[in-house]
Amino acid sequence: MAWDFELVAGPFKGRTGGLAWDGSAMLFSAVFEERILRFDPGTARVTNFRKHTGRTNGVAVAVDGSVFGAQEGGRRIVRFLPDGSTVQTCDLLDGRHHNQPTDLVIDNHARVWFADPHNPVPPFGPDGIYPFLEHASVLRLQRDPRQLWSLVQVTSDTVAPRALALSPDEATLYVADGDPEQDRRPCTLRAYRLGADGSTGAAEVLHVFAASERGIEGLCVTSDGNLITCGGAAGRGFGPFVTMFSPTGQILVTYPVPTDLPMRCAFGDAGLDSLYLTTGRGQLFRVQATGLCGISRMARPALQA
Repeated sequence: MAWDFELVAGPFKGRTGGLAWDGSAMLFSAVFEERILRFDPGTARVTNFRKHTGRTNGVAVAVDGSVFGAQEGGRRIVRFLPDGSTVQTCDLLDGRHHNQPTDLVIDNHARVWFADPHNPVPPFGPDGIYPFLEHASVLRLQRDPRQLWSLVQVTSDTVAPRALALSPDEATLYVADGDPEQDRRPCTLRAYRLGADGSTGAAEVLHVFAASERGIEGLCVTSDGNLITCGGAAGRGFGPFVTMFSPTGQILVTYPVPTDLPMRCAFGDAGLDSLYLTTGRGQLFRVQATGLCGISRMARPALQA
């Protein structure tokens, strides 16, 4: 059965990016407007959740309702507090500043996993003051016994991680890797088995795209463990798509998307059965009654700034 993609917000200036359901509304980023917006499905109204976000792309809501963002412009992961202030975490990996985070996910231990690629759009500040890392990896933020944030490198074989997700049991990390605009190697969908301490096993490559294809840009999981991905581009391969993969990489179904450059996808609405989609054209789409269900979190609604 075909999906009905409903335009519910936008277009905004530049691309819309990260998505996160806060318990009663969908948070999404208007990256170059430097805003995180909040779509209320009950009223269909869009309001500001936060302004002046430092080109935040990825957004995530922790189990306790805390909202975190991946700042491409500021090269850091931040927490947005209910009083309107912003708290920095840790941006140093072995004493060096990491790259430009794009996407993040928070596990049930309050650890923040994020994709840290090289970005063609320069960060804020003078060029070269803090050189990029030689590698583009998935990194993890975690608290030490003093409750201070520290950074750990999770992957060593990625070339341009774009999006990531955790399986419902948090035993597998899924990573969409590759950037055909900056690297000639094909984009891939990868799976890493995780130890109880967060240690990472060798990657299993679940899918390889043709060298000319844009690949996956957004990734989320269903409650039964399947992967929902979005990506592609007009005139390249199959064009813009939403595809559901099994946990072993089998393509289960693909839906064409009625716009170009899908960016991120996430489940929302009261039953977590609607799929939201952001795009490179600054839009927010929704598909209701998908027949699927996202992962339930015991998160209270995020407070609006």
